[in-house]
Amino acid sequence: MTIFLLTMTALLTVAVGALLMMILGLARELGRVQVRLGPLGARMMDTGPVVGQIGPTFHRLSDQLGREVSVGGHRTRPQLLLFTAPSCSTCKSLLPGMRAMAKGERDIDIVLISDGTAQEHAEFLAGSGIGPELSYVDGRDVGISYQVGTTPYGVMLDKDGHIKAKGLCNHMAQVESLLTAMESGTPSLQHLHARAAAKRGAA
Repeated sequence: MTIFLLTMTALLTVAVGALLMMILGLARELGRVQVRLGPLGARMMDTGPVVGQIGPTFHRLSDQLGREVSVGGHRTRPQLLLFTAPSCSTCKSLLPGMRAMAKGERDIDIVLISDGTAQEHAEFLAGSGIGPELSYVDGRDVGISYQVGTTPYGVMLDKDGHIKAKGLCNHMAQVESLLTAMESGTPSLQHLHARAAAKRGAA
């Protein structure tokens, strides 16, 4: 009986060790795949004004504090538009990151553009914690002009109102990828990866 128990214990130890080695190997392969793919940025939609084009311009919009807000056009610094909706839970989850970005990124303006009734906006803002660093506007016409079909959706405009990057933004890494795409001169990180792959293939 003792020999049997010792034998089973030894077999179980070997089996657990083998499983551990398999898990470590799988984790290593996943890491390699992630390195090859790189960070995934905001997914661009094939609708609305295209990257490189001057985006629709809107003036005299009013934000949650009654301040006059303009969208697009010639500005002193770039502008990040994040299209949201009062019923969008993902949009709400982005708000802390957007507030932090607005406080940290002093060289861009951030505007949250939403669509809904006055009551829906009031309920959304009540627990949002949005301060003066962010502008929140009721901009149904803006969303229609940019042909935004789902939220949250981001559009990055340069100082002259040109669309430099755009795409779905389900988390802050995708929002930040719009800034990266503008700084790198590519419409999205997917284009940046494709360009790098093309260069490697040509070499």
